[in-house]
Amino acid sequence: MSIATINGVTAGNISLLNGISYTLVSTYNGVVSSSAPAPPPATASFVTTSLMDYWDPANTGSRFVISGVSASRNLSANYTSSVFATSGSSSLGLSGPIFTTFTSGSVSTDVYYFDGVNDYAQITPINNPVETGNPRNVTNLKVFTLEMWLRSSGSWVNSGNWISMAGNTGTRTRANDTAGVAWYYAPNITTGGTGGTLTTNVWNHFVITMADINASNDRITGYINGTQVFQDTTGNYAPNYNFAQIIYGSFFGSSEFQRMYVGEIRRYFIELTSAQVLTNFSSSRARYGR
Repeated sequence: MSIATINGVTAGNISLLNGISYTLVSTYNGVVSSSAPAPPPATASFVTTSLMDYWDPANTGSRFVISGVSASRNLSANYTSSVFATSGSSSLGLSGPIFTTFTSGSVSTDVYYFDGVNDYAQITPINNPVETGNPRNVTNLKVFTLEMWLRSSGSWVNSGNWISMAGNTGTRTRANDTAGVAWYYAPNITTGGTGGTLTTNVWNHFVITMADINASNDRITGYINGTQVFQDTTGNYAPNYNFAQIIYGSFFGSSEFQRMYVGEIRRYFIELTSAQVLTNFSSSRARYGR
């Protein structure tokens, strides 16, 4: 409910209220003023430009249950005024993984835990928007960034997926062995490629970016802990999927499950630069003991 009139005068025609500019009044007699400016986005030490999704298991206020399934609300609208964040919010549905507190040495933070047997997380759009150009509704999206903090629980599950975007029709990455050598896949990399290692039993910051170079070539790049470890041109990257279709911890939610702890997850509809990737790594490294 907001204020329509004050003493018979339409709120939109009021310039001063008790000597104060009406546009600065947030409430009057306990009622919200429709003219009050929206609160500014929260400040953040990580990159917020073109931020589309942000889930943080340590944010207890973002947890909820829908149809008996635990989920995390998208926090991106707290940090950016992008219409894609505010009206296109998506939850992260947790099929099996539970919220738990991870404690080791000086590190103590709430995380998602995947058991490597049948747990996975999948984005479930809420009020999926229809705005032209909204990245969640774009098929064949060629410019984006996927980012997450993760840690093995013991050794990695060989061939267990960290991220799977519409199976083999989109970008995918998984453990190439139990030590954590990273394997990257895009449709035009025939057998995928490897680069860098997500060291077992420590927290790792993992980023995959995709860029549209020209009409015949696109570029996939991998970063671990702020350092580039992989890059390849993919030819004409042409996946047939909606960007909302993404799974963490499994291939299609039916096989290649990964055993791991997962912290913050972010997605952008731009290719983060190497400097921006390093900024995001630095913003959270203390939380994860890096």
